[in-house]
Amino acid sequence: MNGLIIKNTATRLLQGVFLCGLCFVTFASEINNSISLYNWEAFLAESVKNQLNTEHGVYIEETYFSDEGIRDEVMLSERRHAFDLVVIESVRLHLLAEQGVVARVPPQLKTELASYFDSKWNDACGDYGVPYAWGTSGILYRKSAFDVPVNSWSELLVPTAALKNRVAMYYHPVDAVASALLSQNKDPFSSSSQDLESAYKLLKEQRPSLYTPDYILNFLDSPEKINDIDIAFGFSGDEFVLNEEVEGQEGLWAYVLPKEGTTIWLECLAIPQGTTISPELVTAIRFLSEPQVAALNAEDSWFSTPHRFALEFVGQDYLNDPSLNPPQVVLEKSYLYRRVTDLGLLTRQRIVEDLR
Repeated sequence: MNGLIIKNTATRLLQGVFLCGLCFVTFASEINNSISLYNWEAFLAESVKNQLNTEHGVYIEETYFSDEGIRDEVMLSERRHAFDLVVIESVRLHLLAEQGVVARVPPQLKTELASYFDSKWNDACGDYGVPYAWGTSGILYRKSAFDVPVNSWSELLVPTAALKNRVAMYYHPVDAVASALLSQNKDPFSSSSQDLESAYKLLKEQRPSLYTPDYILNFLDSPEKINDIDIAFGFSGDEFVLNEEVEGQEGLWAYVLPKEGTTIWLECLAIPQGTTISPELVTAIRFLSEPQVAALNAEDSWFSTPHRFALEFVGQDYLNDPSLNPPQVVLEKSYLYRRVTDLGLLTRQRIVEDLR
């Protein structure tokens, strides 16, 4: 099997709650005009759901997953039949499609919506998805711990003495190695043994400075541990979780896209194999892809939208946020997530296992 990419989210969910939610959605999906959506939490605005219900009489019932591993287990089992629609990252979408658990988007609908998105987003989702949201990886930092803003991967990977034991890394075999490669101006998804050896050396030198090798938002239930962290690997949107849910106020944490570039993830709306393509399902997908609706959804959920025309309908705060609308100079040095070869993934897994 080809390499996979897993992206964590700011939300957490107990599997027991998930099972109850699944039972509820199975029941809800039997209601007329109800669409069952399997999604990240806080990744669809309530205002959008209400508008869809008011204007079209279609109700979206959501069940949330806390990480892609849980979602993929469901998709690879008969439990996927409980859902009409699911949000899946583009690389993982194609891997699941190859395993026969994701259906092609109806060609007529795909063609109808294609003009809403640039070719890079349409190509990434392919025949199996409709572009929905995108974002980046980067650096989270506590503003009070730095005299000047952070702007380079090297500040995370080669921390100063003052940051010893106050660094949170994310030892994921793709993301951790990608950041090290980017800091050296190399392809973050490279499988070159020389490149991976160089990345391993850099991450090994960083290791003594770490407070934790785990994703910082894994500590949402332990805010006292987050208090001991000043800089961390993270994803766009994580700063809002840290500021609002942990600190209870805005502006204490910042998120930055390093000057060397970043990795870009894309989430797609996908249809589980075996799902009936009902008029209500088509209406929901079409509605979520309308320019003004996509704008409202992106602004309320605070993620970057792949919609070509949605930015005409968002506010100035959204437009001015560099984490949502990165500078072109950074984007030109950034890479959309793509598959890592089997050998490359195996080497990366060995790297993070050794570092742990």
